[in-house]
Amino acid sequence: MFHDYYLRGVDRDTTRAALLAAGLTVEYTEDGETHRMPVEGVNLSTIGTIYEGGQWDANGIQVTAPVALPGWHVNMRLERELTVDELAALGDLVVAPEPGTPYRVWA
Repeated sequence: MFHDYYLRGVDRDTTRAALLAAGLTVEYTEDGETHRMPVEGVNLSTIGTIYEGGQWDANGIQVTAPVALPGWHVNMRLERELTVDELAALGDLVVAPEPGTPYRVWA
């Protein structure tokens, strides 16, 4: 059984910092560069900025630009529920109630 969570942070860096603070991701250095990856049992699907609307003509020329929705969006799937400490570290990033029509879902 999987447990899915929808996260929305203020921006990319804030969201990444919260995941790291919650212990859901780890940092490692390779060839002098710092990288992050999910810990075992955690899967992340980074959506980033979500856009709504926009119009294009028959030739594919944009007539009206799409509008960016607030926040940086990440879907998270765990093999277990989040712990109290993980929830506290994520703070208000966990979207509750879950979106009725998520932008992206797990297959």
